[in-house]
Amino acid sequence: MFTRYASAVTTGTFITFALLFVMQLLITLQPGAQTEARARSYLTPFTPEIVESPVQPRQEIPPREDLTQAELPPPRPQYTSDSGPVGVYLTPPPLPQTDGGIPISGAYTDGPLVALVRVAPVYPMIAITRELEGFVVVEFDVSENGQVTNARVIESSSRVFDAAAIKAAQRFKFKPRVLDGVALATYGIQNLFRFNLDDL
Repeated sequence: MFTRYASAVTTGTFITFALLFVMQLLITLQPGAQTEARARSYLTPFTPEIVESPVQPRQEIPPREDLTQAELPPPRPQYTSDSGPVGVYLTPPPLPQTDGGIPISGAYTDGPLVALVRVAPVYPMIAITRELEGFVVVEFDVSENGQVTNARVIESSSRVFDAAAIKAAQRFKFKPRVLDGVALATYGIQNLFRFNLDDL
């Protein structure tokens, strides 16, 4: 039994060394194979080359402007839109002042109708897909509490835009017209809504 194991180990060792020898022989006989040992490369310390550059003169920082002496820009002009409601002030009038120069606030004072909130209409999707542009003139009344009532289309380039223009007009908010301290309704206000694809 022992002799059988010994002969198996000896045979296996011989076959292993024979295969290694054959493999080494095949590698060395292959064209382009490297037969000489590579020379070892050692790392050499690297010293960077220092090049002296001329010193740049320090640039003078300009002094800051004295903002306390600067003139204030002129006040912005009050914006009024061409498409705003006809006969309606888009900017509130100045508040009246007392003898002491303090503006009066609180209760309504006499004054014209003033637009507080103006809403742009939603462009109808069917008009976008058909690349339609146009306009709608909506007429409406303003109640004593500044709400829009009785909105109706007076003129329109296409019925596609009518519903969107009426919905936008109904969302307008106003400060009502006041006379002798009493808020009054206003009738027959017209607003032009333009629908341009460039505004999308």
